[in-house]
Amino acid sequence: MTTSHGTTEMRCFSHLSSFDRGQIQALRQEGKSMQTIAEAIGHHKSTISRELKRGTTTQRTSDLSEY
Repeated sequence: MTTSHGTTEMRCFSHLSSFDRGQIQALRQEGKSMQTIAEAIGHHKSTISRELKRGTTTQRTSDLSEY
């Protein structure tokens, strides 16, 4: 018995361009939600969420406490 886990449709992934990243930054600074940003630039809201998490850092002191 053989099992096929493949799909018949190719998925279409695309990278965010530097222009898209600039739009995300500008819209987020205006206080727009991730859903609104996603609709504005034509990407899924999870893509926006991942991109925002990727660009966020937590500042810590030498004893590793956050400030």
